[in-house]
Amino acid sequence: MELKDQKPPKELEPIIDYEDCTDYVPSSVQLEYEENIRRRMKARRRAAERRRVNRNRTIALILLLIIIFVIVRSCTKGSGENDKEKDQTSSVSQSEPDKHNDVRDSSAGKDKNGGSVRSAEEHKIEQSNGMTFVDGILIVNKTYSLPADYDPGVSAAAQNAFDEMSSDAMNDGIYLFVNSGYRSYAEQVELYDGYAYERGVDEADKVSSRPGHSEHQTGLTFDVNSTEFSFEDTAEAKWLAAHCSDYGFIIRYPKGKEDITGYAYEPWHIRYLGVENAKAVEESGLCLEEYLGITSDYADAENTYSYDGDTTGAEGQDPDNSAYSSDYGDENGGNDGYGYGYVNG
Repeated sequence: MELKDQKPPKELEPIIDYEDCTDYVPSSVQLEYEENIRRRMKARRRAAERRRVNRNRTIALILLLIIIFVIVRSCTKGSGENDKEKDQTSSVSQSEPDKHNDVRDSSAGKDKNGGSVRSAEEHKIEQSNGMTFVDGILIVNKTYSLPADYDPGVSAAAQNAFDEMSSDAMNDGIYLFVNSGYRSYAEQVELYDGYAYERGVDEADKVSSRPGHSEHQTGLTFDVNSTEFSFEDTAEAKWLAAHCSDYGFIIRYPKGKEDITGYAYEPWHIRYLGVENAKAVEESGLCLEEYLGITSDYADAENTYSYDGDTTGAEGQDPDNSAYSSDYGDENGGNDGYGYGYVNG
C-alpha cells in the first residue's frame, strides 16, 4: 500500500482542561489543611531545637561537674600537703636546738603574780647558736634574746597561715592585714636608741623592746591592722581573738598577764606557734610564759642590749608628761608596731 493512500491520524483531544487558574481561590478546608501542615512543621522544628538545647545543656553540665570535681580534689590534696608542710616547717623553724647544748634555766618557773605556772622541771630548755627553745618553741622576751646576726626574714609557714586566716576572715566580712611584720636587729636598734635618746632608757624600756628582745626578729610575729588600744573594741580584734589559734597563732600579750609577759595587753600582736601548740596554749588559759614556765624580765637576762648614747632629748622632760606618756599604755610596756609610740615585743 502506498503512503499517499493513508489517512492522517485523528487529532487527539486534550485530557486536561486548560482553563485560566489565576483567579483560583482555595476553599476554607484547603486553607485550614495547609495551616495545620505549617503548624505541625513549626512544632517539629521547635521540638528538635529544644532537644538540641537540652542535649547541649546536659553536656555542658557534665563537663562543669567534672571540672569542679577535679578542682576540689586538687585543692583538697594541696591543702593537705600545705598543712603537712606548714607543720614540718614550723617544727624545723622552732626545733633546731643542738642537743649537745641542753642547758636548764634555773630561773624558769618564776611567777610574779603567784599564779599556777608549771615547774621548769617539766620543760625542756635548750640553747643553740644564741637562741633559746623551750619544749621546741623558740622563745623571745625580756629574759631571752636573739643574736644580732639572726636574720631569718618572715617565716613562710607563718605568712601562709596568716594569708589563709585573712582569706577566711574576709568571708566573714572581716578585713585583716599586716601592720608590722619582720623587723631586723638593726631596725630595732634604731627604734630603741631613738626612744632612749628622746625619753631616757627607763622610758624607752616602757615603749620599746631592747634590740634582740623583740619577737618581730623571729619572723613569726605580726601586728595586725592597728596598734592603737582602741583596736580592742573592733570586730576585727574580736574575730582575731576567737579564731587565730585555728591557724596556729596566739594573742601573745593577753589581758591580765601584763606582770608576767612584761608587756601591756596587745590585741593586735599575734605569734605563730603552729596549730597544735597554739590550741594547747589557748585551752590552758595561760600566757606563753606561764605555759612554758619561764620569766620575762630584763633582770633575768644573761646578755641584754645596753644603750651607750646620751639622753639629751630627754633632759628637762617630765616622764609623766601627757605629750608622750599617754601614747603608749602603762608601765608594763606598750606594743612593738611602728607608729603611735608603740614598738615593744
